[in-house]
Amino acid sequence: MPLPRIETPKYELTIPSSGKVIKYRPFLVKEEKILLIAMESEDDKQMMDAIEEIIKNCIYDSDLNVKELAIFDIEYIFLQLRSKSKGEDVSLTFDCEDCKSQIPVNLNLTDVEVVRTEGHEKNIALSNNIGVIMKYPSLNLKSKISPDNSEVENIFQSLAFCLESIYDEETVYQAVDQTEQEIMEFFESLPEKEFEKVQIFFNTLPVLKHEVELKCTAKTGKGKSSKICGWTDTKTLEGLQSFFG
Repeated sequence: MPLPRIETPKYELTIPSSGKVIKYRPFLVKEEKILLIAMESEDDKQMMDAIEEIIKNCIYDSDLNVKELAIFDIEYIFLQLRSKSKGEDVSLTFDCEDCKSQIPVNLNLTDVEVVRTEGHEKNIALSNNIGVIMKYPSLNLKSKISPDNSEVENIFQSLAFCLESIYDEETVYQAVDQTEQEIMEFFESLPEKEFEKVQIFFNTLPVLKHEVELKCTAKTGKGKSSKICGWTDTKTLEGLQSFFG
């Protein structure tokens, strides 16, 4: 007969890029094992594969294609899984730039959000009658970008993979119906000012971000000359890794 199992709670979250509400459960020991193995490897690809597998295991929406989610969606969802699985609070430490002491900070992961830059647009008008609609970088994009490529090659490949459609006054040209070479040639044909508009899309992508206030309370000096350091600063945390030290 089957062994008894402890029932796991269900939670809801809203996917930042789409506003879709999904249900999920905390990750279990089997997912923790996947994560630990990936962390021990110190390999970025293996780490992202582990995060993808954990998210697939823990969400209840079978129609959700994790590989097509924006990278910032992936990071946000995993942070929520982590907060419900291992606790909402994480302890971080930062170096005081004055006395070099360590400053402990307690961060509540539920306070961390995806931040959008004002003016960021997926629909980019390149002229009076021609424009492009972009989509966000995803795990699929990461898997297709070769580390052997030059930085310029990676930029243009990212453009091709993140293009959803091109439109003019009469027609919408879906990117899936074009070859990669045709898309590359389209971007290469743009005047520099119009190409900069597309670059702004990437430079202002939404990002998992949170600011923490630092104040050093370490004592400096000895005897009567002893005093509290008092150094203060604001630290901006960006991207998943920065929330785990």
